[in-house]
Amino acid sequence: MDRYLLSVDNGLTTTKAVLFDLDGREVASSHINTVVESKGDHAEIDMELQWANTAKVIAACLSKSGVCPDHIIGVGNSGHGAGLYCLDGNNKPVRKAISSMDARTNAIIDQWNKEGRSPYQRICQNFWSGQAIPILSWLKSQEPQNYQDINSIMMVKDWIIYRLTGSIGIDYTDASNSGLINARDKSIDRELLEQFGLPEIWGKIPRIRKTTDIAGYVTKEAEQETGLRAGTPVMGGIYDCIACALGSGVYDHKKYSIIAGTWNINSGIEDKLIEPSETIKCSLYADIDRYFYVESSATSAVNLSWFMDNVIKGFMPASQNDSEYHRIIGEKIAEIDPKASGLIYMPFLYRSHLADMDGAFFGLKPEYNVFHMLRAIYEGVVFAHRMHIENLAKGGIRREYAVLSGGASKSLIWSQMFADILNIEVATAEATEAGALGTAVCTAVALGAYKDFSEAIAAMVREKNRFIPDPMNKETYDTKYDMFKNIVLKFDQR
Repeated sequence: MDRYLLSVDNGLTTTKAVLFDLDGREVASSHINTVVESKGDHAEIDMELQWANTAKVIAACLSKSGVCPDHIIGVGNSGHGAGLYCLDGNNKPVRKAISSMDARTNAIIDQWNKEGRSPYQRICQNFWSGQAIPILSWLKSQEPQNYQDINSIMMVKDWIIYRLTGSIGIDYTDASNSGLINARDKSIDRELLEQFGLPEIWGKIPRIRKTTDIAGYVTKEAEQETGLRAGTPVMGGIYDCIACALGSGVYDHKKYSIIAGTWNINSGIEDKLIEPSETIKCSLYADIDRYFYVESSATSAVNLSWFMDNVIKGFMPASQNDSEYHRIIGEKIAEIDPKASGLIYMPFLYRSHLADMDGAFFGLKPEYNVFHMLRAIYEGVVFAHRMHIENLAKGGIRREYAVLSGGASKSLIWSQMFADILNIEVATAEATEAGALGTAVCTAVALGAYKDFSEAIAAMVREKNRFIPDPMNKETYDTKYDMFKNIVLKFDQR
């Protein structure tokens, strides 16, 4: 009998279900746009709608595949890291979830910083606006009744696992990414909760499970909504950055994992706890024995999406699909020699610790057209990745090789830019959904199909393309990067 693994991923851009065989080959997939309600600094998700859409994509994926549900031996879940999903005493949502893109807590964090109150020595990262403790502090002061009604806190994939299995819990990777775990003893940090005025939350954090634990089994109710067979095991879950690293084949200290999607995410794995720059976030890796270090901000391919939606398609209805747009863009910007354009794009549509400034083009000239602007966007995104990677290197996390995933990895010219601008070899993975494949890797290990992550990756993950830095472009891109950094220095409002 053929055996299959279903991966469910709840990202901030899309909610998807992908079915794999045990060799890591994609069999079928389905996705739907994640509905994020954004207004000002607030970015919220209706939890019931998120579950309904997740159930819908699971059912659609199974229907497309033609695979009998009896042949699906396990389900794995990943999702956008952090944010806050709260249940009351009846295991119903207390309110809409607050996503990791939400920025309502920035004033609270700024005040803590002025007071010299830092969690860094305990969790090896500083708070950022999408994490549990700042969000809980905001709820306590601004929505006291909702705060009082909280019985369990979790992240997005944990909510979906609960709806699939009836089991409440959180996993180590997301709990540490959310700033709840002491990086030194790898346990929930009760003293940290007390330090930031949230002692009552200690009893609201559910049991922690490993990614490779079985969280529970598909219920009869979930079977009716998804088409999965009741009794199918569901794994403990993993947050999406680590899932992407696994699905890209990044499992040791030899490679960076670079994700160029909604977020600009750059990471490396270390065997021991180190204390790098305070902008670097530390969380536990999938095996919880090692540490995952991340430099990130919302400065990546989301900039291209904004330009596509508001400029390319903004003045008339779309006349072709996105893949055709991207094909044309790739061809046109490839015709522009990087030496022929001095246009610089600053990819700061959203807040980033790299620079306190807005997105902007610098150096527009009458001979430039829309494709010069698009090329500048491509380059500006990679310059922001380079800034993050330089921060990792300053913290002692240095690599000479990287694996690129996310939307940018689907573009040959953009992938080559990463190699040229970062001046390292860059590979892309064969899987079109690296995060979903990484989740499948975890599921396969949990079920004993492979003895460990290393064996599972060797069997399931394959390289697609490799890009070597072009020495002819190094001086040009280094000069442009210096211009990029000089603009940051002049316009950064901090």
